Amino acid sequence: MLISQVLNNNVILVEDGRRQEKIIWGRGIGFKVHAGQNYNLKATDKVFSAIAEDDKWLASFKKLSEEVPREYFELTEKIIQLAKNELDAKFDEHLLVPLTDHIFFAVKRYNMGLALSNPMLFDIKRFFSQEYHVGKQAVNLIEQVSHVPLSDDEAGFIAIHLVEYKIQKSDSSVKNFSTIMEISNGVNNIIEAKFGRKFSENSLAVSRLMNHLHYLILRTNSAKPEKVKPGDSELLISLSHNNRRDASCLKQVVAYLEDQLKYQFSDSDQLYLLIHIIHITS
Repeated sequence: MLISQVLNNNVILVEDGRRQEKIIWGRGIGFKVHAGQNYNLKATDKVFSAIAEDDKWLASFKKLSEEVPREYFELTEKIIQLAKNELDAKFDEHLLVPLTDHIFFAVKRYNMGLALSNPMLFDIKRFFSQEYHVGKQAVNLIEQVSHVPLSDDEAGFIAIHLVEYKIQKSDSSVKNFSTIMEISNGVNNIIEAKFGRKFSENSLAVSRLMNHLHYLILRTNSAKPEKVKPGDSELLISLSHNNRRDASCLKQVVAYLEDQLKYQFSDSDQLYLLIHIIHITS
C-alpha cells in the first residue's frame, strides 16, 4: 500500500494495489512517515473505506478521529451494515462520519446526565417503523460497546439519520426529514378525517402505507415520471368502483401529494396507494 496522506499519528490514507483509497487506523502508524512511502498492513490495524475525492468528508474524518475512539467508528460500520441489510438501501461511507459523531456524543451526553428527549418519537414509530427498528437494534449494539443504556428516544434519532441520508441520495425534490414528516402527517390526517377515526399507532397496515409513501416521495421527480404498468389502470377503476369511500379518500390524498411534491401521480402510483388505504380501513 502507498501512503497518500498522514491524517494524524494513528490514521493514514493509503492507495491499495487496485488504486482504491483506504483509511488505515493503527497505534502510532502515522508517526515519522510521509506520503509516497509504502505501508505494510499490521494485524492490529483497522481498514476503513475512504471517500478521498471528498475533501470535506476526509477533513471531517480526520478531525473526528482525533476526538473519538476507534471502536465507535467500528461500531458505526456495523450499524451501517445492519441498515443496509434491514432497509435494502445503499448506505455508504458518507454516513460513517455524522453517525459516529452522533453516537459518541449521545453516549457522552448520557454520562453527563444530559440525555435528550425526542419530540418526534411517536410519529417516527408510526411513519418510519423500519428505520426505527434498526435504531432499536443500533441502541443495543451501542450499549455493548459503551455500557450505556440509551433510550428509545435515541433509537428515534438514529432513525432520523437513516431517513435523512436516503433523502440526500434520492432524486426527490424533498430534501429534509421534517418535510417528509409533515407530508406523512398530512396523509394520515386526511385518512383519519375521511373515516372519522384514528388508527392504531402499531397498525401494520399504516406502517406499510407509510413505507410505500416514503418510497414514492424519495422516487418522485417531475423529470422522471413513472410509467403505468399494464393492467394497473383497469384494476384501479375496478377497485375504485368497489371501494367508493376509499377511492374518494385516495383522490384527496393524491391531490394533497401532488400539491406538495409537484409531481403527477400515475395510475400505477394511485393503485398501490389505494390498496394500502383499503387495507387500513377494512
